Amino acid sequence: MTGYIARYGYKCIVFSGILLLLSLLFGFLPLFFTVIFILTLYFFRDPERLPYTDDELALLSPIDGNIADISLSNFEGDDVTKIVIEKSFFGVGSLRAPCDMQILDIRRRHGLFLCNHMKISEALNERALLVCQSGSLKFAMRIIAGVFSKRLFLDRVQNLKAARKFGFLGCGIVVMFLPKDTKICVSVGEKLKAGELLGYFDKKDR
Repeated sequence: MTGYIARYGYKCIVFSGILLLLSLLFGFLPLFFTVIFILTLYFFRDPERLPYTDDELALLSPIDGNIADISLSNFEGDDVTKIVIEKSFFGVGSLRAPCDMQILDIRRRHGLFLCNHMKISEALNERALLVCQSGSLKFAMRIIAGVFSKRLFLDRVQNLKAARKFGFLGCGIVVMFLPKDTKICVSVGEKLKAGELLGYFDKKDR
């Protein structure tokens, strides 16, 4: 249900609901299972996120989270601007397109679900790399699942409008590899919601 609960959580919600009903029926820890049910609903909540602007050069946040890093990096031989967004357990997990874009390739790798603060998690955790194109501009997003994620959900879509949902991340990080000349309008430590402004692509890159 758009604006209420992410469909990726239906099975977990039904399961926790059944446990709550059984606990009420048999009088076994009903308060505990009520809290579990409420936390499950909260974890998979899915409020609407409208794009901050309809400017075709705007770059929007793909998920609710904190800016953990902004730096120059190298991606597949090219100098790029890297932005790392860390999604916490209590943030909304719906993944959204940062701009009007086409997904050219998805490279998935199954793995573990370690805490993202452990250095080894970047190499071992379940992840996906999305190679994207917006106009003539190409960029990539690496999505790495964290300890509270039991699966990385990605829809099979190719063409997306800005802020449209394409998956769900329970917890983890989203790393964006952008053209070097991208103008960044946020700073490290800043908290954003999906659809809010990260920056602007350089017009000449488009």
